[in-house]
Amino acid sequence: MGLMKDGKYQLKSAEAFWYVLGCIGFGASYLAKVPVKKALSEVGMSEMTSAESTWYLIENILFGSGYLRKILSKKALSKAGVCQMTDAENIWFILSCICFGAGYFSSLPVKKGFSDAGVGTMTQAGSFWYVLQNIGFGYGYFKKIPVAKALTAVTAFPKS
Repeated sequence: MGLMKDGKYQLKSAEAFWYVLGCIGFGASYLAKVPVKKALSEVGMSEMTSAESTWYLIENILFGSGYLRKILSKKALSKAGVCQMTDAENIWFILSCICFGAGYFSSLPVKKGFSDAGVGTMTQAGSFWYVLQNIGFGYGYFKKIPVAKALTAVTAFPKS
């Protein structure tokens, strides 16, 4: 399990640094965190702030990008046994995987973030592909950071 303080998940020092740096560039890390928080709120693990709800709505006005990114988190949560995905979420996840597995590969940093926090585990195949993502300029790691930040707001972790 990741760093815990008073029962809450904490970012590692490097993650906190890169999250702040990621937010400087037009709030990219913050906006990447919002769909993860939406997924966590749907399963009762966290609550969204009014600002996060507003940005989630704006992300969805822009071609449903918030919803499509939320599905990656819901997939990771369903693999961890925390929730069930809706039929629509399953269909959109499958559609995202048709293009050379893009949905699957995009879900790996989410799964790694959840795994670090003790919410589910990575498969050997997932770990292999996640390592490959990190070889190319740390792509997977930088995509995992907003997930880790969202997990710092979790109010109730599922029982293992």
